[in-house]
Amino acid sequence: MKTDYLIVGAGLSGLYIAHQLEKMGKNFRIIEARDRIGGRILSHPIIDPAADLSSLDCVDMGPSWFWPQMHPRITQLIDNLMLPIFPQYSQGAYLLENQQNSASIRYESGFEQSPISMRIAGGMQNLVDSLLTSLPTNKVQLKSTVTQIEHKENGYSYVSVTQNNRQNIIETTHVIFALPLRLLADSIAFTPNLPTKVKHHFKSTSTWMAAHAKFFAVYNTPFWQKEGLSGSASSHIGPLVEIHDASTFDGIGALFGFVGVDAATRIKAGDALIKQAAIEQLTRIFGEQANHPIDVKLIDWSQEPYTATIEDHQAPTTHPRYGLPSAAKQLGQLHWYFAGTEAAQENGGYLEGALESADAVISALNLH
Repeated sequence: MKTDYLIVGAGLSGLYIAHQLEKMGKNFRIIEARDRIGGRILSHPIIDPAADLSSLDCVDMGPSWFWPQMHPRITQLIDNLMLPIFPQYSQGAYLLENQQNSASIRYESGFEQSPISMRIAGGMQNLVDSLLTSLPTNKVQLKSTVTQIEHKENGYSYVSVTQNNRQNIIETTHVIFALPLRLLADSIAFTPNLPTKVKHHFKSTSTWMAAHAKFFAVYNTPFWQKEGLSGSASSHIGPLVEIHDASTFDGIGALFGFVGVDAATRIKAGDALIKQAAIEQLTRIFGEQANHPIDVKLIDWSQEPYTATIEDHQAPTTHPRYGLPSAAKQLGQLHWYFAGTEAAQENGGYLEGALESADAVISALNLH
């Protein structure tokens, strides 16, 4: 199999690059290890057992917010794709769970948003799904894992891809890696080898979100709003340390929280115990109505093999420094390029960073 441009990873960066190449009429292929597109963008449909069907509404298991005042690229893309948006709900009091067996402290000043967080109606998945619809189906290949890449003197790279336990070789002029840098360094063998400084940088770059777990409780209505609550809360008790309103555009109530215990403790506890403890906590904070969700969801990104490595199980204490070392950019001589939010110099960790790094690759390809 031959192609001019091979994109490894069908997250936001990879899909956006493919979207641009398609508009330019270029010959490309995008491959993805998962059985779905989106990478860390993932929206799960709400399931109401009483209705015996799935809602058209979704909750975002990965990123759910963007900030138009800060991030022009993602804002423009969402506008170009004509996706409906709405602001994160933040009206009402903010709660602090400070001590065991004590009522939460209520702050009437609420949870200040500056700048305002915005969400996509129906879930962030609509963003990547819309990009996918702009691509020919025969150019997107799922369940395909890159194991090795070799650049030869003829100027081509030969990429070993495993799909359904069969190995294939893709011959290409340009390879664009759009996956977490640490995961890339751990899972793909390079010939010639990556420069030592580059490999060290990649392996020491924390994968954004990879250490975290996210929990959702879904309700028929956002009952806390009628009680003058924003749905935002923080806790020194846990297991959820930061909680926000995740209600849908169509009015289904939802609360989400980040699980505050580390990956090893989460694995030992198990999903069932974490879900139970999280519901008990929401009931302490928001009252008895919180004890009766119609659906609960939990994702532990540290257990996603195409997101996290073992080094990602410990969360960084501050926002990591992202971007590419100069030696990585020199690999453009081999027509190897690196995208993904961890490759972004200014907006690493955000959806904006995924697009920033994608724009940098498009510019390096000198296609304009």
